[in-house]
Amino acid sequence: MRMGKVERPRRGETNPPRADSKGKPKHAAAASVVGQLSPDVVSIYFSPVLTELAVQALENYAANLLEYDDIVRDMEAMKEKQADVAADGSIRGIEPPEPPIAPLYRSEYYVKELRQVLSETSDHFHSRKGGWRVHARAARFERLMDEKYGIFRPFLKQYPEVDKFVRSVQVKYANGYFSPIRQGKSPIPKSTAVIILFMMKRGDIKWEILTLSALFFLVGLQPWALVILIAGGHTLLEGRKKRAVKPMETYIPTVKPYFRMNRDEVSSRQTKIDLLSRPVGKKHVAGEIIDMMKYDTIILGSGPDALYTASLLSRAGRKVLVMTARSDASGCYTIEDCNSGEAKKFDNVPFDVCSSNISKISGQQELLAPALSNSTDYQGGVRFAKIGSETDGYAFQILSVPGMGSDEVADTPCPFVLRGDGVSSLMEDAAASLGDGWPDASGSIGNSATGLYSATCESINSSAAHYYLSKILEDSVNEMRSDGVYHSAASRYASGFLGKGFASNPHARSLMAAIGMNEENIEPTMTSMAAHVTNVSAALSGEGMHYPIGGPRALCHALSTVVEQSGGCVLTNVPVTELIFEHLNAVASNEKDGKEKPAPQCLGVKLSDGTELKFDTKSWKSRDYSPAVISMHGFITTFIRLMPDDIRTKYKVPRGLPALSESRPVFKLLFGLRGSAKDLEVTGIDFCRVPGAGLVQDELDPTDGQRIDNVIPGDINQESKDATNVAAVKGKHNNEAKELKKAVDKSHVRFETGASWMKISFPSAKDPSFESRHGNITTCVVTVEADDDFVSLFETKPRLFTSQSDQGNATQYQVLIDRIKCDLLNVFPQLEGKIVCSQLIGPIYRGLSHNPERYVAKGVRPQSQYPGLFAGGSDLTVGGSFSASIVAGWLTANAVMGYSAIDYLFLQKNITSDLINFLEEPDVEDEEDTAVPYDIPKSELSASS
Repeated sequence: MRMGKVERPRRGETNPPRADSKGKPKHAAAASVVGQLSPDVVSIYFSPVLTELAVQALENYAANLLEYDDIVRDMEAMKEKQADVAADGSIRGIEPPEPPIAPLYRSEYYVKELRQVLSETSDHFHSRKGGWRVHARAARFERLMDEKYGIFRPFLKQYPEVDKFVRSVQVKYANGYFSPIRQGKSPIPKSTAVIILFMMKRGDIKWEILTLSALFFLVGLQPWALVILIAGGHTLLEGRKKRAVKPMETYIPTVKPYFRMNRDEVSSRQTKIDLLSRPVGKKHVAGEIIDMMKYDTIILGSGPDALYTASLLSRAGRKVLVMTARSDASGCYTIEDCNSGEAKKFDNVPFDVCSSNISKISGQQELLAPALSNSTDYQGGVRFAKIGSETDGYAFQILSVPGMGSDEVADTPCPFVLRGDGVSSLMEDAAASLGDGWPDASGSIGNSATGLYSATCESINSSAAHYYLSKILEDSVNEMRSDGVYHSAASRYASGFLGKGFASNPHARSLMAAIGMNEENIEPTMTSMAAHVTNVSAALSGEGMHYPIGGPRALCHALSTVVEQSGGCVLTNVPVTELIFEHLNAVASNEKDGKEKPAPQCLGVKLSDGTELKFDTKSWKSRDYSPAVISMHGFITTFIRLMPDDIRTKYKVPRGLPALSESRPVFKLLFGLRGSAKDLEVTGIDFCRVPGAGLVQDELDPTDGQRIDNVIPGDINQESKDATNVAAVKGKHNNEAKELKKAVDKSHVRFETGASWMKISFPSAKDPSFESRHGNITTCVVTVEADDDFVSLFETKPRLFTSQSDQGNATQYQVLIDRIKCDLLNVFPQLEGKIVCSQLIGPIYRGLSHNPERYVAKGVRPQSQYPGLFAGGSDLTVGGSFSASIVAGWLTANAVMGYSAIDYLFLQKNITSDLINFLEEPDVEDEEDTAVPYDIPKSELSASS
């Protein structure tokens, strides 16, 4: 048989028995017991044999000892007979014997002791009271204690209570008490846990709470393990929160005020006025060399939003180069050729063409403070005055909608004034002039449809921050986040919401349509609900509208000072014609592997004179961040007008951009008026004519002339055919959407006096310091849409406008100016004979139209598919709004810095929060020293942040 294998019995044979019937081995002794030693082994076998051997050895030793004694005695006798004795005393010829070796048991005492030991051994192993098992276990325990505790064994032996505690811990550990995963049954079934988690998800519970609940219910994490996980995660996150994102430093020094070059010397009033008369930025001379080794960021654009972004990035450690084709980086224009006569008063007087009305000033100051703060003031010496006065209720806007407030559409509309105290005045005025329901005496909504509609818009707008934050988060993160109400409203048209809110009052419906969109001539059937609720919320916030004292030029001077003192530069008169793209060597080599070639990196810009401004890529290999080019001109200009055709054709434009439309460009007509705002009886109120929100025209029955329908084509309640564009942008295609195409409007667009969209503003009347700086003059800016004589619409993807090659002739320009002037005098007849000079500017591109496609396109975000290229501007938020443009600048700055989703969602860590933590505190003085001298009550100023 094989080794280790039992031989199998052959057929017909059986194995011999190995044990008897009682289970005892066949050849075992009769007295033996299975599992223990036989009692005869020691007492019967070992004891007699060992005793006999010991006695025999003792007897032999005694005999040898007697023999040895006899020999020694004989040798002593021979000495006495004078035998031949050697010098050492030994007898020559006779060798002395060796003494016998003593055995182990050399006497009867030792033999008796042996018998006793054997007897005790037999009793120890075989008697019922034998303790060998106890001794064996004790020896095993001692060995295990030495192995477990090592050098701590004496300590545990000295303090038995510690040993007891350690033993209890060991028992708990063996029972799974210290396992991070729960042992045994779950407190609730997993099916119930899944339902609870689903309800928590639907209830918009925070991510961290939802994650911990899933770990407890589904994974089975112990409560103490959850506590440790939370504590460890909190420690790691707090450490991350205190670390600065490269290249930001943990200590950021403040800058000196631009209006006080010497910190110990207060600038005089005239010095501050002279500084404000200078344009913002340094004028670039043709042929002047720009050293790109000094900069790591290029920003294309002008105005507060561009300089706000530049200031944030400058404080974050970047060296920013701001370039604009305008002569003033503040975005203001001046009337040219004002060198003679009365027009000379308007030489270098800034015209605010952007109407920098600031809504929700408290939140805006929190955003502006980290970018404005200097060594003496948190707001950089800039203050904001509330538009209007207590007498007029801080009114800031007059809305004129065809048919609103009158019986017939053809009648002269009833202007509606928006006041700064918000919804309360709106409800009262709508009830008095438009037939809406009255609010309660306590000031609550009551029967007011406008009040209820405004409250609903505010509720929807409360989740706007959640939506706009998604523009700087990765798509994978956004997929896990729930869509807020604002996000859902962004893909809907405002007309449907207006129709449900004002089913029986078309006048109030037209009013809210005008409040929701008066910066673009677009009907509610084409307007996104997102833009609509944002504008309504801003106008009715209750904080009114504010304006920077000194105008946008004062604000931009403070921002540009931060850029310049941080190592950057603001250059004007620098027209950029093209973006420069290159494939880096490491990226280009991947094409040989057969992989798809990624988009090239944007490394600079090309100027109109052919000069290329590029970053040196070799100097960036050892840095922790990359250079960036930021275009604040909007998506159409950035990816269509500035991007090379070959790059755009090969690597495409951002997702969703082909389905979008550009807003019609506008003209800005600047009027210099004789007399102060008080003399001309004008205020800071903006006048807006909004034909897109016109009153519904009821259809009449031809038989009896009665109204048969409240809805006809063109009504603000009608759904737009462009709804299929929204589905296309979202990626939802169906047969109906594919077959439905938008028809091109072939009608000729021309400015019509008293009917076309128009906006009139008096920027100088909003600035309480203007008259003290410039005297008794007033600035007026009229904005109208560009006629088809000057721009052409191209039904491309995206739909965009382009300037006519000849841009009309001088006669066409003069006709347009005359029409605008006539309309201005019709609205403000007191200006007759007060116009000193004027200038037409444009056409000016305004970015994307406010349709739903704009808000659902995933590519409308700061970071593009081209490394190093970022798109900013109000296209990211809502156009025509100062506050929204500042938010867009904030989004762009955060995208450039590269904050992660953990920073935004869990740590509330972003560029402004880091600047607040790391920026040096200003040394605020007791006596307020502002950038612009003013003399108005402090009650009309915004609270300083």
